[in-house]
Amino acid sequence: MTDENEVGAAMSDAEIDAFLREQGTGVLSLADGDEAYAVPVSFGYETGRVLFGFYTFGTESQKRAYSEATERACLAVYDATDRTDWTSVLAFGPITELDMDAWDEVGERISENAWTPDLSDVGERRLSVAGYELTIDEVTGFHGASQPDG
Repeated sequence: MTDENEVGAAMSDAEIDAFLREQGTGVLSLADGDEAYAVPVSFGYETGRVLFGFYTFGTESQKRAYSEATERACLAVYDATDRTDWTSVLAFGPITELDMDAWDEVGERISENAWTPDLSDVGERRLSVAGYELTIDEVTGFHGASQPDG
């Protein structure tokens, strides 16, 4: 039986790596000075980096503007079933927009563990996609008391 006072434990690098490979969705936090902006993303993961695409509508994009202004982004990835069965990983680092040459790799990584939204009903709005990479320079992970230590 789990002690009610147990709140969780730090994850090993291997546990963090496996969790990020399995998940494929998270929330990317960006900032421009003291203004924050959070974006839900589907991502592909490879040790040390996260690849994702931003869908943008129209010619002006807050996602792109915040991405350009952000020096260090934070990707929050989590899964929670109950008070003791949860996992949370935060990955930090700079993000860069990728050239079109990298799209094959972005698509390959995303198809390994992420999903993409059905945008077939977008209609006449102008839709574009830009590929990005978050180079992980710091990562932390914790899991609830019901998770095994790695």
